[in-house]
Amino acid sequence: MNYDKYSFSVKETIRYSALWIAICACLAFFFYRSYIAFALFLCGFPLYAKYIKRIRIAKRKAELSDRFVDSIRSVSGNLESGNSVENAFAGAYRDMISLYGEKDPICAELRKIIRGLDNNCVLEELLSDFAARSGVKEIRDFADIFAIGKRTGGSLREIMADYVTITKNKNEIRSELKIQIEAAAFEHRIMCVVPFGILLYVGGTNRGYFDGLYHNFTGIAFMTVCLAVYITAFLWGSKITEIKV
Repeated sequence: MNYDKYSFSVKETIRYSALWIAICACLAFFFYRSYIAFALFLCGFPLYAKYIKRIRIAKRKAELSDRFVDSIRSVSGNLESGNSVENAFAGAYRDMISLYGEKDPICAELRKIIRGLDNNCVLEELLSDFAARSGVKEIRDFADIFAIGKRTGGSLREIMADYVTITKNKNEIRSELKIQIEAAAFEHRIMCVVPFGILLYVGGTNRGYFDGLYHNFTGIAFMTVCLAVYITAFLWGSKITEIKV
């Protein structure tokens, strides 16, 4: 599985198509009051789909990173208990199934590693392949550290234990930041909706108040600038609320 690519399911295609139609209708009504604008906005669905896929990929990678750390923690614990490498990964696989379900990507990756070990594949190569496909920095770092450690005669148990200790401290910091950034992201979503609420209230209580902004060149130019500013602010706000630790 290539984690840098994402394909919509049928349900997601229907859901995001309906959402894009609603967004286009809202933008066309508030900024232009024009069916032509609505039709033009609909043509932007490929860009919207690309934006959604980027978000979904980032979310999937973040989840994969967290669950990979959980799996390595489980492997480390099994090794400390005296289990072999194969049994340690098999135990981690069972733990991940109980936590996330058999269909979760980390379970699929652990199954692949276990099958590889059963077929006498080198663990370093299995981890490197997973790291290359995942595109996740934490997994790549672990695969590199593990490969270097094995080449220099390091103990598998010690490498696992050191990685668990390092990531534990990092995850504590990440969790604290995540709470703060999620609060900021919620405020950002609220602020994106507020302008439309104000326009709806003013337009509803003062009939014809905004008529001068529609169906004339000056009004269209002004509202186009407003739309560009709004989209820029939305994308900028979304960018600065992304978590990168």
